[in-house]
Amino acid sequence: MKDVAEIERACFSSPWDEAALEAELKKACAHLYVALDGEKAAGYAAVYCVCGEADIARVAVIDEYRRQGIATQLLLKSFEDNKAECVFLDVRESNAAAISLYKSLGFEQVGIRKNYYSDPTENAILMKRRN
Repeated sequence: MKDVAEIERACFSSPWDEAALEAELKKACAHLYVALDGEKAAGYAAVYCVCGEADIARVAVIDEYRRQGIATQLLLKSFEDNKAECVFLDVRESNAAAISLYKSLGFEQVGIRKNYYSDPTENAILMKRRN
């Protein structure tokens, strides 16, 4: 869990700490996917599945491992495992790379969450994918 917490600190302005990660993963609906390079965590995805729907809560890949398909593989594995009818996620409006990735995986914009993110304050794009 320490490696995932380090990825959080490197990738997010409001990172979850190790205790928060452990608490989230104790939930029956929570699933964690970690991409490893040897014993080092290169990226991860946290997914919640409830009543035929999935929510991608976090996707993060350390800078040195980006643009190698890691996030794509993490997400595809989560889709395969969870068999949700539809999958939702939120993404910062300014995160063009992530938006492009999500669109390539079949996500479409379905809404905007005003001032959803902080540090800095920014809208979130709500995206949905049907499986």
